[in-house]
Amino acid sequence: MRIRPFEPDDAAGVASLWQYWFRGKTRVPDPGLVELVRRMYVEYPSADADVRPLVAEDERGKLLGFLGVTAMPVMVDGEERTLAGIFPSVVDPEAPTAVAAFLLRKFLAGPQAFTFSDGGHVKFERIWELLGGSIAQMQSLRWVKVFRPGAVGLAAAADRSSALRTLAPVLGPVVRGGDVAARRAARSRLTAQPVADYRSETLAPAALARHAPELLGGARLWPRYDEAHVAWQFDQMAGIVEHGDFRAQLVRHGDAPVGWYVYYLKRGGVCRLFDLQADPRHLDAVVGQLFAEADEDGAGALIGRMEPRLRGPMNRHGALAHNGGSLLMVHSKDQSLVNDALLGRLAFSRLQGENWYWWAIKSRVVP
Repeated sequence: MRIRPFEPDDAAGVASLWQYWFRGKTRVPDPGLVELVRRMYVEYPSADADVRPLVAEDERGKLLGFLGVTAMPVMVDGEERTLAGIFPSVVDPEAPTAVAAFLLRKFLAGPQAFTFSDGGHVKFERIWELLGGSIAQMQSLRWVKVFRPGAVGLAAAADRSSALRTLAPVLGPVVRGGDVAARRAARSRLTAQPVADYRSETLAPAALARHAPELLGGARLWPRYDEAHVAWQFDQMAGIVEHGDFRAQLVRHGDAPVGWYVYYLKRGGVCRLFDLQADPRHLDAVVGQLFAEADEDGAGALIGRMEPRLRGPMNRHGALAHNGGSLLMVHSKDQSLVNDALLGRLAFSRLQGENWYWWAIKSRVVP
């Protein structure tokens, strides 16, 4: 077996593995998957020649496995380094499962300053730790803010049952009526109010690149956002329409930018947050602004990763803790960086990981 960097000609083979493991047990890939592989690993605007995806192949050149990697320039202790977000290995069903571990071991020996996986599965937890990584226990929990429990329940049931999906238009008015009553009875838990003296506006890529140093620069590690990269990523995320309406919002206190959030708004459904950053003095208000906006626009519930800095604000704003979903796995040759990651002192987010484009892979129609 040989492990080498991914090349553009590998795209169809990688797509066939994604097709088999994530979209049905066939090796004939959806054409959209092939294009998605190319966009993520060939056209990716912040690609790093030294931090690349890896493939494993046998002596005949047959693809045995793939480890996806996206790189991001970051500042670490005042120096520009590279952060790597990895998509967990996928392996040919006829190949030894150990191929996944070999790919991961090879990659973790690379030059990147920090590596994380945003979609870690419990079956990889032991392997990750044996290779020197750590599991971010708090960040592997979720917070959930519920606004319309009936709508969320109906949407979840309809996703699992074609019969309920057919009945959903009939049941919808009844469920909405129940939600109105529930929100009146539990107003403090199921509603969110606008925050005085704060307002939100569309977060333009140029604004994110411009404001990141002042809002994130106090962290030991923070992403060096480039306008072109952000524009590309926001465009890719907006194309994942099954997730909801893509939103990126800048929050101001008066005229001063104090934070931002990036999420999908799915009316009556579960809305997923991918980034929330704020000046620590305004964090509580930025969370409140996010919740008020999502509530006003009809969200069923909002969900995101728990973090040490978010525990207090989420509790005060009526969010619940949920033990479920993927793990956050972190690794660095510098153990102090790992320690700071576990304590929530590094300013990376799901925007730098693989979770956001995982939803493109799982979409009924690959965008």
